[in-house]
Amino acid sequence: MKSKSMRYTNPGLAGLALAVALALDAALSLGGMVPAKAALFPTASALFSSFLPKLLHTGAIVAFISGIILAVVLILLPMRQAYRAREARLLRERKRLEERSKALQQQAASDGLLGIANRREFERVLDLEWRRAARERQPLSLVLIDIDCFKVFNDTYGHLEGDTCLCQVANVLREAAARPGDLVARYGGEEMVILMPRTDLDGATRMAQRVHEMLAERALPFTASPITERVTVSIGVSSLLPKRHIDAHTLVHQADEGLYAAKENGRNQTVAVPRLRLIASGPASSLPQQASGA
Repeated sequence: MKSKSMRYTNPGLAGLALAVALALDAALSLGGMVPAKAALFPTASALFSSFLPKLLHTGAIVAFISGIILAVVLILLPMRQAYRAREARLLRERKRLEERSKALQQQAASDGLLGIANRREFERVLDLEWRRAARERQPLSLVLIDIDCFKVFNDTYGHLEGDTCLCQVANVLREAAARPGDLVARYGGEEMVILMPRTDLDGATRMAQRVHEMLAERALPFTASPITERVTVSIGVSSLLPKRHIDAHTLVHQADEGLYAAKENGRNQTVAVPRLRLIASGPASSLPQQASGA
C-alpha cells in the first residue's frame, strides 16, 4: 500500500526531477560553487563545461524555475487538493449538524404524543405574534379547545384509548387550521389551542364551528358520555387588537373564560368573548357570545 506522500506523485515526475538535478549540479560546478571532482554527476558536469559554458546563467534560471515548478507540482497542488477535500468534508459535516439541530429544535417544540406544538412553543409563538400584531395593528385570535368529560372517557376505555382520542382530536384541529400562519398546540392535558394571527373574532368563531362540524363527522364513539354517544369538545374564543402595554396572556385568560362558560352552559358548544372584554380599561359588562356546537 502506497504511503500518503506518494498518493499525489506522477511517474513522469521522476525524470523531471532527475533532469533538474543534473542541470543544477552542472550549473553549480561551472560557477565554481562546487568542485568538479565533488560533483554528483561528473560526466554531466564535464559535458556542460565543454559545450555550454555560455548557458550557465540561462541554466541556473531554468534550474530555479524548474525547482519552483517541481515544488508546485509535488507540494502545492496536493495541498490545494487536500484543502478542497477538507473544505468539502467540512461543508458536509456542517450541513449534517444543521439538519440535526433543526430536527432537535422541532422535537423540542412539539408534543411527543400528538405531533403538534407543545406548551413552550405556544408561549414562544404567542409572544412573537402578539408583538407583530401590535406593530402591524392586526387582530390576534385564540381558540381554546377542551375535550368534554375526558376523565370519563379514560375511565371507560383506558388511557391507551384516551391517547388515541387525543391524537384524533389533534388531527381534526390540524385539518381545520389549514392556513400556514395558524398554530395548533397542546396547552395542557386534554386542552388544545389554535392561535390565529390576522383573524378577528368572527373568523375565530367560524374556525371553532368548523372544529365542531369536522369532529361530528368523525363520530368518535363515546358511549359513556353524558352529552351524546360521541366525542365532543367545548371551545372558548377570544380576539384582540394587541397593544404593547397589555399582557399577551390576556388573550388566553379571556378564551379560558369563554371555555368555562361553554362548560357551564352544557358543553359541546363555543362561547366567544367580545373584544371589549379584552381591553383592561374597558367595560366588563359585555356578555359572552354563545354558539352551539354541531
